[in-house]
Amino acid sequence: MSRRTIFAIIAVLVVVVAIIGIRITQKPAEEKVIKIGAILPLTGPGAIFAQYIKEGIELALDEINKASPLRVSIVYEDSKNQPKEGVAAYNKIVINEKPPIIIVALSSVAKALAPLAENTKTIQVYIAVAIPKITDGNYQFRVYPNAYGMAGVMAHFIATQLGAKTAAVIYINDDFGRVSLEAFKRELSNYGGKVIYADSYELQQTDFRPQITKLKNLGPAPDVIYLSGYGPSYGVIVRQLKELGVKVQLTADMTLGLPNTLEQVGNAAEGVYFVDGKMSFEFIEKFKQKYGKEPSSYAGYAYDIVNILYTIAENKGLFKTDNIRQGLHEIRDYRGAMGNISIRDNGDANLEFVVKSIKDGQPFIITSREGEK
Repeated sequence: MSRRTIFAIIAVLVVVVAIIGIRITQKPAEEKVIKIGAILPLTGPGAIFAQYIKEGIELALDEINKASPLRVSIVYEDSKNQPKEGVAAYNKIVINEKPPIIIVALSSVAKALAPLAENTKTIQVYIAVAIPKITDGNYQFRVYPNAYGMAGVMAHFIATQLGAKTAAVIYINDDFGRVSLEAFKRELSNYGGKVIYADSYELQQTDFRPQITKLKNLGPAPDVIYLSGYGPSYGVIVRQLKELGVKVQLTADMTLGLPNTLEQVGNAAEGVYFVDGKMSFEFIEKFKQKYGKEPSSYAGYAYDIVNILYTIAENKGLFKTDNIRQGLHEIRDYRGAMGNISIRDNGDANLEFVVKSIKDGQPFIITSREGEK
């Protein structure tokens, strides 16, 4: 073998060894992870909402993480639907996980957490939170109907489709319930209607006969009853109205459409009208395929929130607070599970609604309408 050949072989070996050395010392490329916090009432009376919200989140995660190099990670904490528990959960997530954004559920917890967003510079996105002005701030957004949105759709339907002029309202005794009452009063008055009776109920209440008897003895009787709230008491009210022979047309908010509520009330919900989000057939089928049951709008809004955040991460590159804020403000006519979604300048979402009625135990759409702008 010639000297020149030997030198050539040595040179090649040196290059190969150098390349191998570089590859050994190089760190593998870090996987890009989108970290999101979620404070939900995983236990307690609000757990049914958390169940659907979490299922919607997990369905979005499955689809994204199977198809994209971007990974979405959710850190859950339990608020138990208690403001103090919610604050503790919020501080724990912010300190330990430092996500740029946290999904928050239910009005009483959101009301306690909203002021913290400015201090921690953490974006909060609300679901199952209907109280007005919760998005007043630089870091607060909502992808869920506010009280005026839901009440406005039902008030419009009651006045224009049912021809009702007077209403009685039964509402849960908390921030959500009180705001819903005021919203319904205001919206119905815009159509020349009036609330002539209003009474509240407690989350764990089981006997409504005294209140229903008082309502039955009203003279003249209201044209409609509007039921607003959530929790185990909600279905009991519907059943006892039926059992005590109340003939006034019952109308309700989104909680009536929960599959669990419909199962609880049985035929007592027959003929009841309720407002709901406009859910796509495609999402319904995907949800049923994964979970073997009908979805609720709470699952649909949660699914859309995660997908909107993923879209922002794709478009903006870095999943940082300022990018997310800008991206949320730029959401216009996003076609999601819950129809067309746009984020207004004030951080609230413009959404699409439907009014449904129960026939033979199943909800079906009566009419659809865009939410308050």
